[in-house]
Amino acid sequence: MKKKWNFIQHDDQLFEKVDDRSHYWHSHPTLNENADSYMVKVIIKAGDGHDFHVHPEMHEILYVLRGKAEQWIEDEMRILEAGDSVYIDANVVHGTFNAGEEDLEFLAILSPSQGWEAGTVDRSGEEPYRSYKLKA
Repeated sequence: MKKKWNFIQHDDQLFEKVDDRSHYWHSHPTLNENADSYMVKVIIKAGDGHDFHVHPEMHEILYVLRGKAEQWIEDEMRILEAGDSVYIDANVVHGTFNAGEEDLEFLAILSPSQGWEAGTVDRSGEEPYRSYKLKA
């Protein structure tokens, strides 16, 4: 019988570097095969970001732990700070940029797990998203 839980200690986290972002996975397909959602702590250095993209088959919740995020959802931009969050439905274009001088740290929770294979699709080169960041 499979266990229905999985403790993830600091040293058990799956680390990955994606562009200039650091990802610390607390729940990932390789860590929790039975999970219906995944969680990653993301660290973005000042001046960097996760450009406009979609998760075609997964929704996402972002929760800011530290710093200041310039959060874009489609054509709307908000500044999010520690304690702020946003829910983003599947296949909605969004981008997260560090709007402060310190590291931006946030949790991203993605589900359902069946959407993992569809991945993340970059939309940053498409209009109107290519121009949005230039206006900020």
